[in-house]
Amino acid sequence: MNQRQALEAINAALRKALEKEDVTVGMETDLVEEKIVDSLDGMVFLLELSSCTDKKFPENDLVQQGFFKMKKLVEFLTDASA
Repeated sequence: MNQRQALEAINAALRKALEKEDVTVGMETDLVEEKIVDSLDGMVFLLELSSCTDKKFPENDLVQQGFFKMKKLVEFLTDASA
């Protein structure tokens, strides 16, 4: 998966989780800081993203680890060893 594919998967999962078609994020987006997702929406989003990419997210505090910042999330999705 490359960066463009990762962003497409993120946007698709986000739209599905939030049930909104007009949501789009870029590389500089922070879903928590910009209040795009709350804690429940964030978990639904990551479950959806995990389902469509076959990537398994760690069970630790994902906000603290930066998984709601697009740079970190794209890096994680494009890392073949993750």
